[in-house]
Amino acid sequence: MRRTLAIVALLAATAGRAGSLPFQPGEQMDFAVAWLHLPTGRARLSLGRAEGSVWPMILLARTDGVASLVDVRQHLVSYWDSTTRLPLGSDLQAVELGYRHTDRSRFDRERGKVAVTVQGRSRSEKVLDVPPGAQDFMSAFLWLRLQPMEPGARYELPVFAGDKTFTLVAEVRGREELEVPAGRFATVEVGIRTAFEGKFRTHRDSVLWFSDDPRHVLVQASADFAVGSLVARLAAYAPGGGAMASAR
Repeated sequence: MRRTLAIVALLAATAGRAGSLPFQPGEQMDFAVAWLHLPTGRARLSLGRAEGSVWPMILLARTDGVASLVDVRQHLVSYWDSTTRLPLGSDLQAVELGYRHTDRSRFDRERGKVAVTVQGRSRSEKVLDVPPGAQDFMSAFLWLRLQPMEPGARYELPVFAGDKTFTLVAEVRGREELEVPAGRFATVEVGIRTAFEGKFRTHRDSVLWFSDDPRHVLVQASADFAVGSLVARLAAYAPGGGAMASAR
């Protein structure tokens, strides 16, 4: 009962705010990706066509350039509710060095659960507990974009990824001018602490640079994983509902 009341209160507090969001469906960010300082891939983050209050957030990524012989492709969709500002679930289709798998998650906010299905060489299904307000990694990115991001600010939020929930910690370090393929930008630098394990375990905080304006467009991202360092730099940006344009 208490969980139900909390959900009702969240809906009441956020109702009607979607129209005032600084980003809209149709937004698209294209990135050039370098691994160990070599051009190795491309990625695209976009907000797809809205279905009512649900905005699909889509990540397309694949190897390219010097890594084109290593076939890695990912198509991840997180279904973000623009009213509650929480994810309803996600679908991932991936090819990783010849291994194909599909991952599906669906949140049940009423019960505080998430159902996870993984189909690869075998099939597994789990139902796990999640705290109220838990985000997935994609929706956490949108959540961060909606914060004021003043230097010195610190944010913490529960994030469900894979089959675990961890506390993501974001700290706004300061402002910086950056030059990327899409142009020169005034940015805010944000350190991100996660709890990934295995090959995605980071040796230090990842860093995101957002445009220093209400949209908080992602301009650059860097991370040092167990298998090497990665940098993604903004190559092109299109605002929601329009043609390709500068984010400045």
